[in-house]
Amino acid sequence: MGLLDYSARPTHRGLQTLDDIEFDPPEDATFGHVLSDPITGKLWPRFITGDLPIADVEPDEEGWPVLLGGSAGDPWKDRTYSVIPGTQRIVQPDARDVLRVARRTRRQRALEDDARDIPRLQRVSFVDLRPQSFWLAVCVRRHESGDWMVDDPLGHGESMEMRAQIDAILDRHQELRRRISRIIGDDSGSPSLTQLHAQATFDIDERLTMAIRQHESVHERLVAMQRAWLEASLDGAPGDKLDDVLVKAQRAAERTLRIAHDPWRDVAPPLFSELAESDKALNQQLLDTIASELGFTTPLPPTLASVRRGKVQHAEDSGHGSLRPLVILALLGAGRDRTHPLHRAACRHPDLLERLDRLAQARDRVAHDNDDPPSRTVERHRETVLLLVETLLLTR
Repeated sequence: MGLLDYSARPTHRGLQTLDDIEFDPPEDATFGHVLSDPITGKLWPRFITGDLPIADVEPDEEGWPVLLGGSAGDPWKDRTYSVIPGTQRIVQPDARDVLRVARRTRRQRALEDDARDIPRLQRVSFVDLRPQSFWLAVCVRRHESGDWMVDDPLGHGESMEMRAQIDAILDRHQELRRRISRIIGDDSGSPSLTQLHAQATFDIDERLTMAIRQHESVHERLVAMQRAWLEASLDGAPGDKLDDVLVKAQRAAERTLRIAHDPWRDVAPPLFSELAESDKALNQQLLDTIASELGFTTPLPPTLASVRRGKVQHAEDSGHGSLRPLVILALLGAGRDRTHPLHRAACRHPDLLERLDRLAQARDRVAHDNDDPPSRTVERHRETVLLLVETLLLTR
């Protein structure tokens, strides 16, 4: 309305208006705030009447804000993790956007039976032409389910939108990930399966980054493997829990190899045709030659190189198959095409094929009622699967 300038001081027109006013402004005049997200530049669906709820803070030794609360006799401090949004310039919103935000806020509070009233705005005048920047304090806590949740900073319960925003930046803020991980594990009793699942998801995302989410079927199997490992690591866990880790590790490795093979699914002639039908020595020589040229440790274990041609054919024709036939199929594909990701795997981990064969051996042993494997061996097999995923699916 031109009553105030950019510093909130009365303009000439404002002073004249004040001279004409002898009573308080009408009740329908409302002072409020809207908030703009510094990362996306979009307005939040919140219209806050009155003054902003500003927290008391003091800087820590590095200059980041520490929240202060309590009373003089019982004070408390909350150290924060600060996320700097970047250098994006925040611009003044359009009046229509402010009206839209006010309507959305009013509707949301009506649905939540919230007693706080949001006025029905008819028009908007800006008190300050320049936006002000604030740090926003967000509470992250452990939900009773064992997962972590984010409270809406303006008092609207749990915020799935804010949770999604924090999820999106965890790869760039590993300390924030570690802090949330500690929140998930903060339980005086034995963790529930839901808590273990949440912790396993966090562990896999931290190791492989959020990029693994683009391969959802592999991600699910890796989380299942990690959850089984966490269960097996609990005090008093029976030894057969380690068997479950091996089962889930092999499933994750098999799914990884299937996805990596997708670009070569319909090659002609088929890959299995390079193998002899009954000459194991000839197949061993062929596979050792390919593996050596790629850079893998040779000779290959006999249990790997002697996989029957029929099993490799089944894996190629059906898109299924167990671990060893899928490894042979990948090796044949890499021997025919230098763009196959197994070339990268050989450069980084020359013993990877041998390690995959040992995983298959360990899985076979637990399937035939042998003694429980030692935890350090299972840990190495789990690491093998993670290396396989990194080099075949995530490395470019």
